[in-house]
Amino acid sequence: MLLTQLALVLLTSVVFLVVSGHFEALSAGFGGLIACSNTVLLEWRRYRVDSGRALSAGASLRVLYRSALERFLLVAMLFVLGMGVLQLAPLALLTGFIAGQLGLVITGIQRKN
Repeated sequence: MLLTQLALVLLTSVVFLVVSGHFEALSAGFGGLIACSNTVLLEWRRYRVDSGRALSAGASLRVLYRSALERFLLVAMLFVLGMGVLQLAPLALLTGFIAGQLGLVITGIQRKN
């Protein structure tokens, strides 16, 4: 899953490097790393739940909501860091993020088949 994301992010960064330059390639890479960090947090939470004791339905729902909130806040903070503090190129940053998320979607579809 993560390897597919990283491959798509690398490809996107290389395209931005060739077409627009180093700064945009770095911005696309940062956007892709935002998507990858989201996946890492998701998988870490899933591993913790799977390796722990069985949860009731209510506890499972609380873990689900907490994980979603944590992932949302992580992505939002990293976007603020990238666009606000580091002043990265917005289009490249978003394109890299979308490429990373696309990798998650592709591997999710492959897992179901």
